[in-house]
Amino acid sequence: MSYSFSMKTVTDVGNPNVKYNYAVITTEIENAKPEIINKRLIDVPHIGINGGFFEGSYTSPPTSLKSISFWKGDTKQYQYNGTSSNQISRKTFISYWQDGRYRADYRYVKNLNEALGNYPAGYVKAVIGGNDYNLDSWGSTAYYVALNRTVLAWDNAKGKAYMIVTHDRNVNIPVLKNHMTQMGFNPVNSIVLDGSCSSKMRVPVGGVVKYYGCDTENRYIGNMIRVYGSDHFG
Repeated sequence: MSYSFSMKTVTDVGNPNVKYNYAVITTEIENAKPEIINKRLIDVPHIGINGGFFEGSYTSPPTSLKSISFWKGDTKQYQYNGTSSNQISRKTFISYWQDGRYRADYRYVKNLNEALGNYPAGYVKAVIGGNDYNLDSWGSTAYYVALNRTVLAWDNAKGKAYMIVTHDRNVNIPVLKNHMTQMGFNPVNSIVLDGSCSSKMRVPVGGVVKYYGCDTENRYIGNMIRVYGSDHFG
């Protein structure tokens, strides 16, 4: 099996009686694959989480992405953070080959060419657009509102990527950053993905498919981050 699943619990800083649970899929860095689906998670066999931002509503297939989605060898990709006419420099996950193994890094880029241009030709495996934890990157309303949240984190020393969603309580961005540290992740080595009712995970637990994040798996998303090579039907 190329992944594992766990639940992590953190306590509220001001009230230790308040608990927050997060669902976490752990896999190898090279297995964190962006996939444009324009579907509901219930309609795909993939194991993973929602990806970056997209254009459209939850009730019908999205019309376009708004975050970079690239996988080496795939023809289906989206090349911009934002749109082609309004590109935004955002924190972006990049996996690449170096010294005999795959590693991950982040860059602030507007488009796919900027991301690929930082590495030798053919060395990049995945590029996934997201966001950071800074107020200026979100605006006051989106930064402080408590919502379902999704994060992709990584640890190069362990060679692991972590797909993370809130499970039972909504959080704002500063609380999310604090919780990442409490769970043992380095917020620097992570990107925040789309949230609210885009935030969801599909994963088999004990042979039964479970959904975490937003309380419905029937909402459409533009793309997802899946565990490459591990699908589960049912």
